[in-house]
Amino acid sequence: MMKFATGLKTAVFAATMAAGAMTTAMAADLTKAGTIEYVTFKAKEGVTVEAMSAAAAGGTVNANLHANYEGFVDRHVALQADGVWIEVVYWESEEAGRAALDKFVADPVNKPFLDLVNVDSVSITYSDIH
Repeated sequence: MMKFATGLKTAVFAATMAAGAMTTAMAADLTKAGTIEYVTFKAKEGVTVEAMSAAAAGGTVNANLHANYEGFVDRHVALQADGVWIEVVYWESEEAGRAALDKFVADPVNKPFLDLVNVDSVSITYSDIH
């Protein structure tokens, strides 16, 4: 029973973190978005849900994207039941999203988040919004 309760507490914490990030993000004008960048990834071995939630869904990464990345519209992060994290990023265009990728990886502001990600598990796709 203890494992279930701990797991449930962790899931509730992650959902709360994601909902908090999404609540802030809901103010974004999604009518500007022309492309969705859909990223899936796993955390490195030993990284807790709480640590990833704080780094990934915290305000630092989103604030940096808003301030310094042309074409950025909005970003949401969530955790699936199977332990895979998803990141949904709205861009004005696919070109803007692709152009930002190398900058995002090299940007020291994003390092605390990226240091927790298992890079071999990352998958990125782009879809046009119709």
